[in-house]
Amino acid sequence: MKKIIYSVLMMFMVAMTFTSCADVPMPYDDPNQAAIDEEGSAVEPAGLGTIDDPYNVAAANALIESGEAPGTNVYVKGKIVSIREIDTASFGNASFYISDDGNSKNQLLVYRSMSLGKKPFKSEDEIKDGDEVIICGVLVNYNGTYEFTQGCYIYSLNGETSGGGGATGEAKGSGTLDDPYNPAGAAAAVKDLTWTDKDNYETTGNVYVKGKISRIAEKGTFTEGGSYGNASFYISDDGTENGEFYCFRILYLGNKKFEAGKTDIKVGDEVIICGQLMNYRGNTPETDAGKAYLYSLNGETDGGGSQGGGESDGTATGSGTLADPYNSVAINNIAKALGSNEKSADYYFKGKVVSIAVDRNGVSQNYNAGYGNASFYISDDGTEKGQFYVYRALYFENKDYTSGDTLKVGDEVVLYGKVTNYNGKTPESAQKEAYLYSLNGKTSSSGGSGGGEGGGTSTSTVSKATDGATLTFTDSGLTASSSKVTVTFSEQGFTDQQEVKSLTLSDGTTITFSAEDSQTSPKYFNSGEALRLYARNSMTITGKDKGIAKVVLTCQSYSGTNYVGNEDASATSSDKSMKITNTWGKGSGGTQMRIQKMEITYAQ
Repeated sequence: MKKIIYSVLMMFMVAMTFTSCADVPMPYDDPNQAAIDEEGSAVEPAGLGTIDDPYNVAAANALIESGEAPGTNVYVKGKIVSIREIDTASFGNASFYISDDGNSKNQLLVYRSMSLGKKPFKSEDEIKDGDEVIICGVLVNYNGTYEFTQGCYIYSLNGETSGGGGATGEAKGSGTLDDPYNPAGAAAAVKDLTWTDKDNYETTGNVYVKGKISRIAEKGTFTEGGSYGNASFYISDDGTENGEFYCFRILYLGNKKFEAGKTDIKVGDEVIICGQLMNYRGNTPETDAGKAYLYSLNGETDGGGSQGGGESDGTATGSGTLADPYNSVAINNIAKALGSNEKSADYYFKGKVVSIAVDRNGVSQNYNAGYGNASFYISDDGTEKGQFYVYRALYFENKDYTSGDTLKVGDEVVLYGKVTNYNGKTPESAQKEAYLYSLNGKTSSSGGSGGGEGGGTSTSTVSKATDGATLTFTDSGLTASSSKVTVTFSEQGFTDQQEVKSLTLSDGTTITFSAEDSQTSPKYFNSGEALRLYARNSMTITGKDKGIAKVVLTCQSYSGTNYVGNEDASATSSDKSMKITNTWGKGSGGTQMRIQKMEITYAQ
């Protein structure tokens, strides 16, 4: 990459030389003239764009010129040449130019940057010409101007850092109620989450984060102008502004709205937050708006927000995946945090049947003959404590029920689908958008009713082996045959960045792709010629006549990273299918799966 950047820059400089008249000197402040080092030579491109080895300005400009700017955050080091604007009144940002030598040569525009620590500018004296800075953000060519686009920030100012847009210090905790993340642990848990736009981004499952309120965001509390019943504030380990994590639009105790006069918060309060975390714009770790709440405030709790039975909940557990379904408390919390009639992503959730719902005429909704669905309540222990309403859910394989008396009180169920907050008052599963995945440990591929004992096979976990950029899943319960098929994704006719939902092979095998509980769906990219499974995405391979004994994935290897997925990536086998999930590692990190080729071996 350095050689490419350097060659591009040299061609650019040569072009400028040939277009200048020999007897007319280059203007001193020409922004395209190369910066000069202490020995009088042109500054060469240098750096890797990382926090430990930032690009210099020459490298950043050459990267933009080449069209190879990655579209993700990079770090660039330079000196401020001139300040165009510092806005302390409205947006708290600044626009200024940097170069390698602090003079107006080969300069780069830093557009609407936040100040040190990703905080708003509050004074015009915070930066000055000649200051040495490291900027973090996205490089673009905007109508011929090479710049850091809006949303960048000053990571370092004359050697001083202040958080860099995320909590610093030692990451601690595992994100459970018994062992919450500290602010640095929460930031580490989301650092690899992807952001495409406001409608397409990844989040964690429900986790817990503990800290002390260090400052309240502008209009962050209900009494300071908030009108949506939430609050925005920062937390740190010790209540100072060092190592902060942003809690954005948090609900109150019990996952309820803040109310004027009796639900205020203040700096110094010790809190535990429960909810989903995200990496806003790829550079700001924070809670997902409206998807998190105060679990405790100075030691006070209020039941965690479970509804449906009305009583205190217990503890929210699970991550919403097949391997780790949400319990009734967690799925209640997710539904309650939604806006009125808003629907969630698809999740797995589990519980024991508490009771079967009845309609206004007293008729059991174990089976609704008119609609082919069932309505019932589930909880962790089969009591009304913390119960969740499963409303008009479908049967196995997302098909209609065909007879009654399928469910009974005490049955253990796993469901899959969307939940909603009906009219903003009732958390429940979305009508006919959730279905029965398992009943007392059994699944079914027949699609018919069966009182919980019919038709299916239990889902089994398969073994995984990683060798560099190759990932192999093997079902030890099946005997492999010599029958194989290879899928090369670059040969499937996909367009660049196409969202991929399904693929049918010539032998009748089908492959379906799902976002699962992520808001980012699987996509094919020409870059790397790979199908990307983001964190928590899955793909299910179903043979036409035989089961799947083994799947070998050849993944992209790029810049020292083998894109084989998160370390908890796993697969399960059921009937004729194998489902591979890039399971989120609960803070352990990992990567996308960038699958270039897939070899499927069928069972005998």
